[in-house]
Amino acid sequence: MSNEIEIKLMVQPYAGAAGGSVDGDSFIRGMDSVLASVNAGVIRTADLELENSYYDTPDLALYRAGIALRVRKTGSETEGTIKTRRMSSGGIHVHPEYNVPLSEKPEVPDLGMFPEHIFAEIDVDAVQKQLYENMAQNCRRHIWLVSFSDAEIELSFDRVAYKTSAGGTVAGTELELELKKGGVTALQEFAEALTSAVYEGRIARFRPESLSKMHRAAIYAGISELKLPSEDEISWKVTENGVCGAEKGLADLMSTAGRLASIIYLGSEGRNEETAHKALDMIWHCFRGLTDVQVPVNSDIYGQYSELRDILGKKLRKLSAEEIPEVMRFRDFAEGLAALDGILTDRDFIRVILEINFAGLRGEKA
Repeated sequence: MSNEIEIKLMVQPYAGAAGGSVDGDSFIRGMDSVLASVNAGVIRTADLELENSYYDTPDLALYRAGIALRVRKTGSETEGTIKTRRMSSGGIHVHPEYNVPLSEKPEVPDLGMFPEHIFAEIDVDAVQKQLYENMAQNCRRHIWLVSFSDAEIELSFDRVAYKTSAGGTVAGTELELELKKGGVTALQEFAEALTSAVYEGRIARFRPESLSKMHRAAIYAGISELKLPSEDEISWKVTENGVCGAEKGLADLMSTAGRLASIIYLGSEGRNEETAHKALDMIWHCFRGLTDVQVPVNSDIYGQYSELRDILGKKLRKLSAEEIPEVMRFRDFAEGLAALDGILTDRDFIRVILEINFAGLRGEKA
């Protein structure tokens, strides 16, 4: 077992509509130049075709237990993988991961090849009997394995075709930065340097993504849905002394905003119009909720908290007379989405969100 520590960034054109498609070949060429500029030593590169199959029971017993079961075929190699939940916030994903090499793709994986403690909350025999391949997702991947500071980091640029329940497909482009060796500080520093260089070169824009590819595939396939958060999740309340737990409250608040953004960016194939409009309204409530979070001056993230408020204040002052208004008013949904996209893809916003979420991972290593 190892902890998979990675950053997921959706890749969008540097200029254009929110969530538009980027030219993959141009992005790869741009990244080759960027890596040299940030003093990342390229150890190797590769182009891969990934065939991913996911398994569960008809009532989603594994999903409900926080378990993702996948078989991946890459060329002549096949591997069974289980990922369990730990953290998914602000584009940072941390999952305990268990991998088993396979000689060939099975009809269904044998759960017995994984450690027993993974399945403490489920009836393994019952699940094994009902297990079936409930969805598949293929992707073209270009990887760079690089050395940076004292770490090795694998960048994976994925061009994914998600199958919809209506028989169509939805395209997605995503960059994953996975820590292979070393500490999370190097991963954070590398992500900041890379984002700055990509933006300075006008190669693309990034947006932190809270959803895994498996979860998006399940939503598009009609197997799962991403529900709106409750009112409690967007109304952060201080504890008795007014400051205890404030750092967690801030991270939770921005994580909720990220989940709402994921709903919107799913597009019409993954959510309906009413849900998208509600999600957009709730995001502004999350941003407004920053005024209720009391982060002590001596906190490790007080600087990031102050900067985040400044960034949102500057962005929103262009749209409203108030610094962080109670309710944002737009002529239509497209105008609201464009305003949101301008915030979520801002490189300073991305940097601060990563710093806030990395604060809880200090000292961790791959």
